[in-house]
Amino acid sequence: MNRATATRLLVDRLKDEVVVANLGQATMDLQNIGDRPLNCYTYGSLGQCSAIGLGIALGRPDVRVLTLDGDGSLLMNLGVLCTVANNAPANLSIVVWDNEVHQTTGGQPTATAFRTSLAGIARGAGIEKVIEPQDEEELESAFDRILSEPGPFFVNVKVDAGYAAGEMDRDAIWYKMRFMRSLAALPAGAAR
Repeated sequence: MNRATATRLLVDRLKDEVVVANLGQATMDLQNIGDRPLNCYTYGSLGQCSAIGLGIALGRPDVRVLTLDGDGSLLMNLGVLCTVANNAPANLSIVVWDNEVHQTTGGQPTATAFRTSLAGIARGAGIEKVIEPQDEEELESAFDRILSEPGPFFVNVKVDAGYAAGEMDRDAIWYKMRFMRSLAALPAGAAR
């Protein structure tokens, strides 16, 4: 599956949800396909995307929060899956673009290229709603579920390796301030 196509399938469904995007390729795709004030880009924060999403979900339980993490990044902080399972925020969904490589740093293989299953680890951590879509139709169904049902969800999406098209705007402070203002202005219960 193509990551940009998968990103577009999500962006086309978004309303008032927060989306936290992993550094590098996930951020570049999201910026170029569907930049919006409720996107939180995690520049240079390897291993922190889902942890940041968890913090936002716990701080704003009235807002649906999705993370677009990467396999290499999530492998750097697997403990976040245990914390998600034990806190069980109903408003959180972790989507992992699993391309089996560290794309941004040159394509070195991650553990998922061999025997490691992030979906298996999520289940083992105690996350009950784990989805492994095999094609675009199943991915669309997964997105419909995570945008309408209580979570937490873990969605492991196998995507092709490859660099995102376009340029990334790295004005991290401007994007952070825009996101913080937009989240603060979101009325309570707006994104349920």
